[in-house]
Amino acid sequence: MNLFHKLINHLVGNIAMWIYYLGKKSIDEVAKEDNSILGLIIIIVAGFILFSIFNNK
Repeated sequence: MNLFHKLINHLVGNIAMWIYYLGKKSIDEVAKEDNSILGLIIIIVAGFILFSIFNNK
């Protein structure tokens, strides 16, 4: 399961960096860097925002 989580974090991080570069760098160039920490941060922030929205009664 840990490998699956790292894969998801890396995928989200790579997509975020590719969007940050506005597609000027290819996804292959972006994937050479380790973006799993960025992906984890994005998932945590998005989870907190979704939790806040749906838990507001």
